[in-house]
Amino acid sequence: MNSVNEIDYQRQLIASCLDDFSPNAALPHVYGGQYGQSPEMWKRAVVEFLCVNVRCGLLEATHRKDISTDDDSVLSLENLLTNGDTENQLDAEIVWNAMYFNSTCKLDEILERFNLRTWDALNFGLNHALIAELKKLYANS
Repeated sequence: MNSVNEIDYQRQLIASCLDDFSPNAALPHVYGGQYGQSPEMWKRAVVEFLCVNVRCGLLEATHRKDISTDDDSVLSLENLLTNGDTENQLDAEIVWNAMYFNSTCKLDEILERFNLRTWDALNFGLNHALIAELKKLYANS
């Protein structure tokens, strides 16, 4: 996570506690989102965001309990988002629309501690204490 994306990470994690989301709905302001000036860079940012947050136990695939925090599972997630679900003959574009993610209890508890588990929190400025905690989690994953 770089400083440019910190507010986007914060907002996406808050949103994940309030509603599930597909990869196509993630990080809409990073590189202009899926229809922005650099869709490939945005896709890479979304894949990185999802993989690091699944690895840290902050996000989970809503209907894919086979995707977990272990390294092999995270690599499987990255492969799914990059190459599609070859086993079920679904190309990557379908996966990006059909796969959903939501927060875990761990993320819910963290955001609750910072009073960020509300729709209003999406409009708050950057919470530096939250970002510091996320960076520690990411560094240890």
